Amino acid sequence: MKISELIGSQVLSLSGAKICGVVCGVRLSDNLTRVKTAEVFMSDDDDCERKFIDIRKIRSVGADTVIIMNDGALAPDCPEYTRSPINLPAYSESGEPLGRITDLIVSDDKFTITSICTAEGTFSINDVLSRSDELIVFRLPGSRTRVTSSKTRVPAPRASLAPSDRVTVQSVPETPYRYSFLVGKRPASDVSDTSGRRIAYAGDIITRAVIDDARRRGAIVRLTESCITES
Repeated sequence: MKISELIGSQVLSLSGAKICGVVCGVRLSDNLTRVKTAEVFMSDDDDCERKFIDIRKIRSVGADTVIIMNDGALAPDCPEYTRSPINLPAYSESGEPLGRITDLIVSDDKFTITSICTAEGTFSINDVLSRSDELIVFRLPGSRTRVTSSKTRVPAPRASLAPSDRVTVQSVPETPYRYSFLVGKRPASDVSDTSGRRIAYAGDIITRAVIDDARRRGAIVRLTESCITES
């Protein structure tokens, strides 16, 4: 399963039989090997806070739907897990640009990250040679390069989460449209496809047409990440 298939999915609570919200992002373990929590925009007009689901409390993932047992799985905040590396530029260890990271591939059962997708190809998580909050470097096939720690250790990138950030969201329509939670939002930075063609400028109001364009050009996850990034 790709993270892009998880983002935009509705969250269905079995207890009470209701749609709680829409998955808008994920947080990862520090070593990028596991998805730890899913970020959710609530669909209740009286509850506009962003909430989080511990990935272990997800019962199953269906067609555009994430299943939880009850509302208790939704927490108002989460530990300072790492943001996904989607949108970061990628390079080979020889310095060759590999484009920006566009998606993550995870196992269907335990949400273990197996591969990272870039504009130039898909790489095993084991091929990550080094990373920071600015970029990721991949090891070349057959390479035995090892990176030694410097005297001043660069900390792993962590999310800076404000526990009570309030956001304005739209109610989920009766006939759900995938990624409809992005309509009316504004990206924090310019969003382009992998060829560099602009899809939306920072501050633009996102419309359904922009969403459809981003999906056709393989940049919907990039657009989503920009719209949920805190300024």
